[in-house]
Amino acid sequence: MLHSIYIKNYVLIEQLEIDFNQRMTVFTGETGAGKSITIGALSLVLGARGDTAVIGSFGEACEVVATFDISNHPAAQKWLLNNDLSDDNTLIIRRTLNQQGRSKLWINGSPTPAHLVKELGRYLVQIHGQHDQIKLLQSATQRQLLDRSGDYGNLLNEVAEVTQQLKQIDNDILALKQAGSLSTEQQQLLDYQYQELQELDLQVGEYEQLHHDLMRVSHAQEIQQTCQQTIEDLDESDQSVRHLLAHHINQLKHLKGFDGAQACQMLDEALINVQEAIQYLTDYASDIEHDPQQQQNIEERLAQISHIARKQNTQAEQLIDHQKQLAEQLNQHQHQSEQQQKLDNQRQKLRHHYYQLSQQLTETRRQAAQQLAKNISTMIQQLGLPDAQLSIAVNPADFNDNTKPVAVGLDQIEFMIAVNKGQSPQPLSKTASGGELSRICLAIEVVGQNHDHSAFVFDEVDTGIGGATAAKVGAIMRKLSEQHQVFAVTHLPQVAGQAHDHILVSKSSDETHGLTRSAVQHLNREQRIQELARMSGGETITKTTLAQAEEFLKTG
Repeated sequence: MLHSIYIKNYVLIEQLEIDFNQRMTVFTGETGAGKSITIGALSLVLGARGDTAVIGSFGEACEVVATFDISNHPAAQKWLLNNDLSDDNTLIIRRTLNQQGRSKLWINGSPTPAHLVKELGRYLVQIHGQHDQIKLLQSATQRQLLDRSGDYGNLLNEVAEVTQQLKQIDNDILALKQAGSLSTEQQQLLDYQYQELQELDLQVGEYEQLHHDLMRVSHAQEIQQTCQQTIEDLDESDQSVRHLLAHHINQLKHLKGFDGAQACQMLDEALINVQEAIQYLTDYASDIEHDPQQQQNIEERLAQISHIARKQNTQAEQLIDHQKQLAEQLNQHQHQSEQQQKLDNQRQKLRHHYYQLSQQLTETRRQAAQQLAKNISTMIQQLGLPDAQLSIAVNPADFNDNTKPVAVGLDQIEFMIAVNKGQSPQPLSKTASGGELSRICLAIEVVGQNHDHSAFVFDEVDTGIGGATAAKVGAIMRKLSEQHQVFAVTHLPQVAGQAHDHILVSKSSDETHGLTRSAVQHLNREQRIQELARMSGGETITKTTLAQAEEFLKTG
């Protein structure tokens, strides 16, 4: 429950602190006195958007501090614990706002972002004003009320989870396409090029070897002649290199007094190398022959390689690497195609599962809608519309290949009302008058209440009604306060008389400083009678209005 609120320099409030009753509290006062200012300050401290226009004339910044007792509020306790903001059973939320638009928020002394404060606020207080009646005419709000009344939270979570999975798969498919998946034409071209290279069957180093072989076969005669001449010079004449080396080695070894063993060793090694070179050149020359057919074969193979290299727009020396790249691209495409098919299959199965869940959700909603409509109709009838019947239409959208899954299902929810007998149900916005709409919305809010909220605020939701209906509205609010803390800003004495605590809001002008201030006052019994009399009879208070005021108070 809201234990107290401290407000400083907010609109017409210079500074005040209010302690609240744990059941039903009403705010009354003359028009323009600022009855809704306190509600506005409460909205601000619970994370509503901060507008510098609310900063009063009594300083450079405004401040609001709300203190809650959450000892009987497990949902709020759990939220605080999950966000490391728990402080036993006491919750203090503080907010400041300066002229530069800078806003700061604290929960139990810890700086906290506004979106988290707003999230916590939904567990603490539910504020209903005349603008909320407009929200109640919206399909999304009506769906939320219906879903809140039903016991199918797990089904809603499952629909939302499948929707998220479908969204992720769609993102994966898009990413796969953006990664460079081949078109059919591109794949056909790469397949053709790769097949052409496989038929070419070019081996690693073959192109370089063919060039070498071509040079050797085309110069075979020259090579043979040069090799033979070299062999002759090295071995076959009396003055050959081999004979001269052997002769001089022999002379040095038998030379008396010559200490040249190292030189002899070097010449021995040279002789061995010459002999090996002679053998190599002999073998090499014997293997070489001028073969025109071999030369033609080599030239044709080189021409074939060069032709395919030109066709595939690469260098002949790079064909092997080019073939590897083609293989990698084709393998990657194959993998992407398989992945695409896998994702498409998953998507199709998930969409089918989503449709099945949505159908189940539609049927479950229709069952919940019947019970909720019945309860709201009963409440509306108690509020002076005895023939009114509310119904809730649950209409699923068509589901086809182009339908985008929605986390809340496919249903369009619409609250319909027939105020009088013989009328066919029509949307709320098209049938109800202002006073009727106030009562209908109040009934919807009370019956469709979220039991996680510890406090309800009704800001002039009783506009447009009076008399016995007003008394019934007050009685319903009082009944609601048996389970929840209730605040009501009202101009109806029938409602105000039902409250457990009555706060009078007034304003005064300071002619010296040119300032206007709002003030609040908890009323005792006699003061309440005077205020109720004023509300029912205007400025002139008579014995009749006082007696009527006492009756309002006795009823409460």
